[in-house]
Amino acid sequence: MAKYTLYQLVGDASNPDGRVISPHVWKTKLDLAFFKQEVTNSSKTFPQIRGELAELTKNQSVTVPTIEVDGEFITDSWEIAEYLEEQHGTPEKSLFGGSKEGKEFAKFIEIWSNTTLANELRPLVGASITKHFDSESKTYFIKSKFGGDIRKHSELIDKFEIKEELEKQLSAARNRLNVINDLLKYKKENKEQLYLLGGNQPSHADFLLFGWYTSSTLHPAVEKGVWRHEDIPLVGEWLDLILDSGLVDKAHLS
Repeated sequence: MAKYTLYQLVGDASNPDGRVISPHVWKTKLDLAFFKQEVTNSSKTFPQIRGELAELTKNQSVTVPTIEVDGEFITDSWEIAEYLEEQHGTPEKSLFGGSKEGKEFAKFIEIWSNTTLANELRPLVGASITKHFDSESKTYFIKSKFGGDIRKHSELIDKFEIKEELEKQLSAARNRLNVINDLLKYKKENKEQLYLLGGNQPSHADFLLFGWYTSSTLHPAVEKGVWRHEDIPLVGEWLDLILDSGLVDKAHLS
C-alpha cells in the first residue's frame, strides 16, 4: 500500500485519470517522484474539493495539493515540500540542495513565479481552461473567478481570438522568462547543467517553475509562444531536461 495519497485537481469528474490542471499539484507530484515515493493519486474536480475533500479533511477551505499520510493531511505545496524534505531529504538528495540558501532560493522562485510570471499567464489559462471542465466545474470556475458573469469570461476568450492581443500577452509572459533564460545562459557558459539551483539533479526550484508550464499550456499557443520561443531558447532546453528527467507523469499532461 502506498504511503502517500495525493489529492489533485482534474476538470472532469468522469475522467479522473485525465489532465492534472493545478500548477501547484505538479510541484508536489515532482517532489514525491524526486524522493521515489509510491503514491496513490486521488483526483477531484473543484466541486469535489469543496465537497468530498472538505468533508474528508474536516477543512472547509482545503485546497490542492493535499497529501494524506498515516491518516493526517498536509495542504499547500510549500508545506508539503518542507514535510517531504524533513522525512526523506539527505545532504545528497535534497529538494533544496541541502542548504538554507537553497531553500531561500526556492522560496524566491515560488514568490516570483506565483506573481510576476503567473500574472501574465493566468489570462491565457482563464481563456482556455474551461474546455477541460465538466459542466459543474465550469459553473464553479466562472462563479469563483468571474463572479458568475459568463459574459466576462466570453470576452476574455474573444480577446485572445484577436491575433494582436494574443501575441501581446504571449510576449508579456515570454519577457518575464528572460531572467530565467539569462540565468541558464550563465550556467551554460560555465558548463553547468541547466538546473536552476545548480548541481547534477533538479530541485524544488525547478518544480516550482515547471508547475506553471503545465498549467499555462492549457492554452494551445503557449507552448511555442512562451516556453519554446526562439527569443528564450535555453528555457526550452531546461524544459526538456525536466520533461526527460523520469519524474514527470506525462499521461497527466494531456
